[in-house]
Amino acid sequence: MLFHIALKDLKVVFRDKKAMAIMLVMPILIVLILGFGLGWAFNSELAIQKFTLGVVNHDDGLMSQVFINQVLRENMSKMFTTFVVDETEAEEILKDKVVPCVIVIPQDFSKSIEENKPVQINIQSNDDGQIKSAVVRSVTEGFAQNLSLGYAGAFAASDVFAKYKIPFKVPIEGISQSTAIMSEIQKKLGGEMIKFEQKEQQKEKNLSAMEYYSAAMLVMFLLFGASMGTKLIVEERENSTLGRVMSARPGKFTLITGKFLGLMFICLTQAGILILFTRIFYGVGWGASLAGIFLITLSSVFAAAAFGMFIAAIAKTPKAADALSQLFIQTFTVLGGGMWPIYLMPDTMKTIARFTLNWWAFKGYHELMLGMNLSTVLPYCGILIFMGLIYLGAGVLRFRV
Repeated sequence: MLFHIALKDLKVVFRDKKAMAIMLVMPILIVLILGFGLGWAFNSELAIQKFTLGVVNHDDGLMSQVFINQVLRENMSKMFTTFVVDETEAEEILKDKVVPCVIVIPQDFSKSIEENKPVQINIQSNDDGQIKSAVVRSVTEGFAQNLSLGYAGAFAASDVFAKYKIPFKVPIEGISQSTAIMSEIQKKLGGEMIKFEQKEQQKEKNLSAMEYYSAAMLVMFLLFGASMGTKLIVEERENSTLGRVMSARPGKFTLITGKFLGLMFICLTQAGILILFTRIFYGVGWGASLAGIFLITLSSVFAAAAFGMFIAAIAKTPKAADALSQLFIQTFTVLGGGMWPIYLMPDTMKTIARFTLNWWAFKGYHELMLGMNLSTVLPYCGILIFMGLIYLGAGVLRFRV
């Protein structure tokens, strides 16, 4: 009886031509449109094309010179050309779009670091420089993080020298002992840091627009697929079909389980068709790990079906179910990076994205597309199952016949 209920919902949904158009035809067309229309945003050549960068330096210490000369001008010379400007020039070149962004090093930057005080390097950018600004921000944040780690080691070394009265000669007059130690550490950290940042940026840009949106739209339309089954459940409740079915033979547990499995069957069938279609006709590489693809798909299907059960429980009418589904799905998709590349989003939006199941689902697909193995996507699967359990628990508690 349980599987009969599940398969019945699967057959009803897949016999509905309108439902099939929404679940299969629409994602295929949207992937095609976005894949070609926004391909420029995923062009790896665009991301590494050399450009000009301005720096406003309010600091006269050693660390700002290390950042400008060793990190920006030396290690990143293949990425951009760096020149120092004052505030007035910075405003002009940003306004005239001579540079995509300007780095502003605050006053007493070096002194604050030597005294173990928090500091921040600001980046000002114009509307056309978002991608290049992301590259600069990545390099800047990497430098700041490694500088902090290096100074932590330098302060610890200074404490050891003082405790055991180990003599240490400062090679340059006028700088602190920790800075002298740090200057040696920084020489080694600098090259490793920039190598790491370039590798991460390349990893971000390895995905094509077609791959990115195939994963994003797959997740988005899994939720739409679940909403089709959700609407069916609400319609059956409204015309008292659920009550008659339950009174005839199965109990409430069997009925709810059967409906949930029905949603999973709908989503799983839909996912399989979309993955195969995009692989064959769009050339999308979903990854070499078949186990990883299956597991992240199953976890996404579970979360989507649980979401459907939640909507079915709180919606009183089919129209309300449809409206709630549309609201949640579109919000999750936008916040989760389904419409615009995640790495171009502000930091606040990146944090909010983690509260959507969309982010965890297609982030897992992206990892597989980038060549990662099964173990890499296990945390994403765990989060998706956890979210699904929350939705499913809320749905079961409020489920009415």
